[in-house]
Amino acid sequence: MSVWILTGMSGAGKATAAAALEAAGAEVVDNLSPDLVGAWAARGHDGAAVAVVDARSGEALRGWVPAPPLRTLFLSAAGPVLLRRLAESVRPHPCAGAGGPVAAMALEADLLSDLRGAADVVVDTGELAPAELARRVRELVIPGGAEPALRITVSSFGYKYGAQPEADWVVDVRFLRNPFWDPELRPLTGLDAPVREHVLADPRAAELQRRLAELLLWVSDQCEGHGRRHLHVAVGCTGGRHRSVVCAEELGRRLRSAGRDVVVRHRDVGRPDPR
Repeated sequence: MSVWILTGMSGAGKATAAAALEAAGAEVVDNLSPDLVGAWAARGHDGAAVAVVDARSGEALRGWVPAPPLRTLFLSAAGPVLLRRLAESVRPHPCAGAGGPVAAMALEADLLSDLRGAADVVVDTGELAPAELARRVRELVIPGGAEPALRITVSSFGYKYGAQPEADWVVDVRFLRNPFWDPELRPLTGLDAPVREHVLADPRAAELQRRLAELLLWVSDQCEGHGRRHLHVAVGCTGGRHRSVVCAEELGRRLRSAGRDVVVRHRDVGRPDPR
């Protein structure tokens, strides 16, 4: 079990760190008051647990230091970096009542001085990209430093019903031969074996699948390197019942066989028989 206090200066990346830890499976509680930390820590946790305690608690922070076995991770950065980040933020500073940004930052540093002095780890985030900060905090807090795997969603859709604007990639397979024009295949869908065999018998289908799988494996590696955790690939044909369904299923199979976490879904396969 790993139980931590996540704290630090406004603009130092606490929200990025908390989101990364939550995505990695940690229990994260935001803006926990110091007087509640003891009860929260004592109630037991199945895995890594993190409580964000910061200047939003105000004067309650003065002189407060978490008791063992709690560990403290403090995020900070140089003054000019924090001022620049705060200028780009739309969130009010928790110490804004002190005056301008410099006065607010000075009061916050004073409130957090005991926490910083007692911190187990202090991380300067000034030169860290968000993905690197996420990796660092996962290594510190999650036992084993495991990173969550990228999940790839492969979906099928029909262009006649509109594209999928939420997709990261859209693949058009309308150039493949269409089972719709075969009266025996028309009432079936790409989930039926005869339709699958018909579509995959087109030599271009096999070539498309090979090229797509190879490209997406490379792309997924790049996405993981940048901290991405989701990639949505939408495959479209005219009605979303035949070619796109077959291609989405086959692409999902190839990606899974390469060890990727894949979810396949079909938006329009259940629409009424066009007859």
